[in-house]
Amino acid sequence: MAETPKKLLVLVVDRDNDIGRKTNIKTPIIGFEENLKAAQALLLSDPEEADANAMFGALRVYRELAETYGEDHVEVATLAGEENEGIEADMKIMNELNEVLRRFKADGCIFISDGVTDQFVTPLITSKIPVVSIKRIVVRHSESVEQTWLVLGRYFKLLFTEPRYSKIFLGVPGIIMAIVGILYMINVASIPLMLSAIGIYFILRGFGVDQRIGGAVKNFIQVFRMPAYAQLRTFAAFTTFILFITGLYMGYITTISAVYAKYPNPPDPLTYTWWWLDKAPFLIGSFISGSVDLAAIALLITILANIVYYLFSRNPRIWGAIRGAVLLLWIWALLKRAGVILIAGATGGLENPQVFLLAIIAILGVVTLTVTLIVTRMLRRMYSKYFRRKA
Repeated sequence: MAETPKKLLVLVVDRDNDIGRKTNIKTPIIGFEENLKAAQALLLSDPEEADANAMFGALRVYRELAETYGEDHVEVATLAGEENEGIEADMKIMNELNEVLRRFKADGCIFISDGVTDQFVTPLITSKIPVVSIKRIVVRHSESVEQTWLVLGRYFKLLFTEPRYSKIFLGVPGIIMAIVGILYMINVASIPLMLSAIGIYFILRGFGVDQRIGGAVKNFIQVFRMPAYAQLRTFAAFTTFILFITGLYMGYITTISAVYAKYPNPPDPLTYTWWWLDKAPFLIGSFISGSVDLAAIALLITILANIVYYLFSRNPRIWGAIRGAVLLLWIWALLKRAGVILIAGATGGLENPQVFLLAIIAILGVVTLTVTLIVTRMLRRMYSKYFRRKA
């Protein structure tokens, strides 16, 4: 005995609700006859409407499936959103889809699309019912030059007839041109100045700089509403950035001053490249000596602020932050001593006091980090009930 086929729903979604605006037909539209009447009414209202072609494509698919599985196992429906195509449109589509599924218990869906809103509509449908297949209905146009210009002319006509397009392509440029003309007539600003201002605005808008600035301002305002320990963490991050940049600048200034102090008339770097490469250890040591203090303090401030944050939020990451603070202190000492050696050009092995001191710092650093690891592990077990990882 042949297996009874599953119930299939042939679905069309008009996300911007053209069918509602142009025919005043309410959705959802369920059934072959109702969809046929709605598609005909939409074509009579606008013969170039792509959603009407999608509806006729759905009717064709419905008829083919009905001949194969029977009308009791297939249904066709059309849903619609809102004109703005935003969250309200998606919520309306979800509500209408729920209503259709209450009336027809479908096991799968065949989505008929015009190819424009697939990426927005498909996730909504799949959250309620499996999509068995997606069929795109694309209107074919003549490839001749005359037909191409005719199609372009029709789309250009939309800029003047469709309010949602005309606001952007006509309204905004019209406002800008009116402001430019008025300012020029009353001698408030010159044409080049106004064109430069408009160009800068387009650049900021095109690259999303205005949105990033707005987001930064919004985040900055949120800082004043944070808990005290979160404000401390934010301030520490800002302080770290300022100190780190200042440290790099101090390293650059220190290096330049050291070069001119030791070599009053240094040669041109482009002409005497090998001379400068030979002085690379001295340059690196000078840069490290000038920048390492502020850079280390900047990072230490961030780590200490995180320790306070983890302490108040009972986060077990506090032990890693403590180990990080100890590690940073010893790296700071190593870099500081390495900078002195590079500047002085120390030679020899451990008999050199500077090299010997560097080796001692390295050994003490390993010992201290080992002790810190053991102590933090012990403290972690002791205070495991206080510091709990959130689920």
